[in-house]
Amino acid sequence: MPKPNKKQIEANLRNKLASQYKEKTEQLKSEKSALEIKYNKLWSESCEIKRERDELKEKVTQLEDWNRRLQEFMDMNEEERTAYVENLKKTKELDEAIKRFGFYGKMMGTLFA
Repeated sequence: MPKPNKKQIEANLRNKLASQYKEKTEQLKSEKSALEIKYNKLWSESCEIKRERDELKEKVTQLEDWNRRLQEFMDMNEEERTAYVENLKKTKELDEAIKRFGFYGKMMGTLFA
């Protein structure tokens, strides 16, 4: 077997390095794709968890407010509590009357328009 000359050695070395470079590049591309998929999945989960956290914070705030109002109601004496309930009933009746008036007002508006 003849001894390889300098040009053949350089060509073999160049081919070997090019092959290694191509292999490493393909491996890195594959890892990058896998990491992108993993990142997107984690980002999605993070967004969902943040949304749930915000909903739960809102719910806690509502419950704390409810507890505070309930405690205030329970701390009232009997006369204050009775007056408060009566006031709520009157407010509810007034709101219903305003809604009915709004409905009839719209009807009258369409009749005379």
